[in-house]
Amino acid sequence: MTAMWQKRTQRLKIKPLEYDIILGIVNEHHHWTLVVIYPQEKKSLYLDSLGESKEAIKKCLNTTRAFMRKKGCNFSRWTCGTVQHTQQSDSTSCGVFALKFAECLLQKEDTSFPATKEAINRHRLEIAVTLLLETDDLTDRCHFCGEQEHESDVNWIQCDVCLRWFHQMCVQGPPAEEDFVCLAC
Repeated sequence: MTAMWQKRTQRLKIKPLEYDIILGIVNEHHHWTLVVIYPQEKKSLYLDSLGESKEAIKKCLNTTRAFMRKKGCNFSRWTCGTVQHTQQSDSTSCGVFALKFAECLLQKEDTSFPATKEAINRHRLEIAVTLLLETDDLTDRCHFCGEQEHESDVNWIQCDVCLRWFHQMCVQGPPAEEDFVCLAC
């Protein structure tokens, strides 16, 4: 969505009319916002946790309409707006808000939610747990270089704290008989 927002060539190989909703996060100047496209309804939404400007909504309208046109869907009456939502009160939680907005819209829930410091920390924890539970199985990969384990490669070492495995060579060959703590730990 960021590439589309910045007018770079989109390589998305989708047929928008096959979906009820298409959404994506836009990162512009280290700030995260949400763009939502409803192809069947000929509209898009723009949600900015710091508040939407008329210019940003207009850019969202032009960007999403251009995307749909490029995908062969000409809509002359395309609209763009926003919905009532919780406002961010700090300077570091825009990503949490963008993900929470997306979750609410996908679940057809209200985009107003508690935004206290404690609530935002709870949302962060939920995001982290979801990412960890839904991630690919990385047990057979070196956690330094990402390469898979090979039967002929016996030079592996395990971190005594996080229990992740590393190629000896990737972590400058610490002695296997000594305790090993990886850089992350």
